[in-house]
Amino acid sequence: MTEISTIGVVGFGVMGAAIGMNAAMSGYRVVFKELNDELVKTMFDRWIVSPLNKRIEKGKMDQAQMDQVVSMISGTSHYEDLAECDLVIEAAVENMDLKVQIFDDLSKVCRKDTILASNTSTFLIEKVMTKATHPERTAGLHYFFPANVNRLVEVIRQKATNDDTYDALMGFAEKNRKTAITVKDFPGFAINPIFISSYMVLDSFYNGKQYNAATLEDISQKALGVRFGIMWVQNGSGLGTCYHAAVSMYDYLGHSEIGYPGVPSQLINQFEGGKPWDLTDGEVLQDEALRKAVADRLLGTIFAISTHLIENDVVSIKDLELGVCTSLAWPKGPFSLMNEMGMAEAARLVKTVVEAGDFKMPKKFSGDTPEAWAL
Repeated sequence: MTEISTIGVVGFGVMGAAIGMNAAMSGYRVVFKELNDELVKTMFDRWIVSPLNKRIEKGKMDQAQMDQVVSMISGTSHYEDLAECDLVIEAAVENMDLKVQIFDDLSKVCRKDTILASNTSTFLIEKVMTKATHPERTAGLHYFFPANVNRLVEVIRQKATNDDTYDALMGFAEKNRKTAITVKDFPGFAINPIFISSYMVLDSFYNGKQYNAATLEDISQKALGVRFGIMWVQNGSGLGTCYHAAVSMYDYLGHSEIGYPGVPSQLINQFEGGKPWDLTDGEVLQDEALRKAVADRLLGTIFAISTHLIENDVVSIKDLELGVCTSLAWPKGPFSLMNEMGMAEAARLVKTVVEAGDFKMPKKFSGDTPEAWAL
């Protein structure tokens, strides 16, 4: 199996820096690439020196430990300086043309056995790697925000990815103290199709009155058994990110045999207004019938897309349960939730979202009440 000791990171913003920091603290040498020398210094100071100094101030690290981490990270504005890397992870903004160009540039300077990985959150890896000269050495390595804290990593195999590349990335994730799940190349991979469709459906109920943001946050908290609901997580991710991901997922799947919710006007308006959801925008609705209407659509959405992911061999039931609980901090995965409420009720909720036009009917729910999921 390929030995990875030096990694490159292209794009050293919030996500790229967290990936690099995590790798350096796990014993890897890190070389990051930014557009120019000024940005190299700015990003190094902002995302490496400043956070580590704060750790020292809080007593979580001493100066010698900080010096060791800092010594493992260097920056450059030239692709040629990534030639020595065993693995290069692209963490640039979500622009397909930019990502394709990055891997074209990397292919010209990296060794033929260097593994090239993308941290894209919605684009197909096969498309991103169109100009990579050794597609068998390419894959997706999808971290979740914040990458230095969230333990989940999706290792995405595109059609051309060979076993050695896959094995090396699984080993890399493990050494980085991450929980890795295996995912087939698919729009949004495994976790994002669930989370993105969840907030799209939830946002579609927002009307600023009985369905205010505070109410929708509370409904999602109660339905999923979480401390921080879906509206809160959207704010943390950034509504710009949420909007663009929603558009991308609908473009990929909206007219497919799977289906996908349309981008709600409420999310568009909130994004264009430039403000996060106001989670204190009024009293929380207590009407049980009105609350249930939202909870049913939310859970039906989660159950429908999760079932489609299994039926399309995107991910295993075990890995999807593990991935949802790890990355989203839900106490129970979608299949545990369905089994616990009973498959007759789960089938009713799936039918609700199919009738609403959000998804096509999964095969499992197209006939009589199906058997419980084998967990």
